[in-house]
Amino acid sequence: MRRFLYTIIPFLFPFYLGIVLLTKISLVGFWTDIVASLSFSTLTIWFLFHDHSENSWYTRITKTVNSVCVFIVLGISSLYSLNPFSYDTLKMRSFYFQSVNERLFNAYFKPVGSYSGGYGNFWITETPKYFPLIEWQIYQDRAVQHDFNNDMFEDQPVDNNEVVRYYIKEKVIAPPKSKKTIYIYRPQFKF
Repeated sequence: MRRFLYTIIPFLFPFYLGIVLLTKISLVGFWTDIVASLSFSTLTIWFLFHDHSENSWYTRITKTVNSVCVFIVLGISSLYSLNPFSYDTLKMRSFYFQSVNERLFNAYFKPVGSYSGGYGNFWITETPKYFPLIEWQIYQDRAVQHDFNNDMFEDQPVDNNEVVRYYIKEKVIAPPKSKKTIYIYRPQFKF
């Protein structure tokens, strides 16, 4: 079992980190990617220093690749810890789960400062029905015009779940048709 872990962990961590950093696929939730990356880094550091296998090209390559991955995670987290304004970027204020047309969606809202064009960042992710551990981002609005932190608008109660359901139906499931005109150039040859 131990040899299996020493073989599989060097492949899982770079694979996971590449998927999270280079695609729109992540684990479900806002903090799970951060916690999983730091956990993978800690586990990988432990495996790197406790693997006393033969010094072959395989072990050198896996140790190098995993060391680079650990430095990427620790570099990103140290940049966040050094910048005093970065703590506010990690604050997610709202999370909504919706099931629309038998599809599972998660909606996230993160407020921004007073100098932006809207109330905050809003993004919607879809979760596979039969593998609900991952999600992929399918819609994002960096300047949403609805404040999901407030349940009142002009002294009227607002159901934010219905607002999220509206965004899912109008922006994700039935996106507006573009009205771009496509011109087809047909060359005319004269002989």
